[in-house]
Amino acid sequence: MTKNLIAGAAVAMISLASGSAFAQTYVGGNLGESHADHGCGSAVASGAITSCDKTDFAWKLYGGYQLPGTPWAAELTYADLGKFKGSGTGVGADTKDSYWGIGGAYRPDFGSGWGGVARLGAAYGTSKTDYNLGTTLLGDHSKDGWHPYYGLGVNYEIAKNVKLEADWDNTRITSQVPSLASSTNVVNTYSIGASFGF
Repeated sequence: MTKNLIAGAAVAMISLASGSAFAQTYVGGNLGESHADHGCGSAVASGAITSCDKTDFAWKLYGGYQLPGTPWAAELTYADLGKFKGSGTGVGADTKDSYWGIGGAYRPDFGSGWGGVARLGAAYGTSKTDYNLGTTLLGDHSKDGWHPYYGLGVNYEIAKNVKLEADWDNTRITSQVPSLASSTNVVNTYSIGASFGF
């Protein structure tokens, strides 16, 4: 049902774009780094986890339709947040996070080629965890859920309808190991890339 909802939103955005000037439609991609808090603090304090890696490579792809004559746009985003790891003596867990986002963007023009972006929407996240917490607690588990996302960015137009983009994005991802309580964690991503208008 969720995938059908996201697909329907994408079709609606394409339909809007086809009915207006193509200059209002854009796509983009960014590469960067994600920083997460996956509950390692309490695990390290308990002694169960002695090493925690909460930073990884991240990337995102997005497409949008900007309403003619306004700075307002609708966007669809896919983001891969990377993998976060915790390990100790004979135990460990790796969590790979990603999300689909649907929401709005405010993209003002500052002049002299400079512009900005503020994003807000709903993210459908997937957290896939491989875990080994003892002989009776090992395997893998995937958990999905909705959370808000938001972000800020700046851009600079280097050619007609081509912009360099630098973004900060924030969302939450819920992960879980079966038989243990779920954990909802904050992930911040810092990235650079480019967008192309049509």
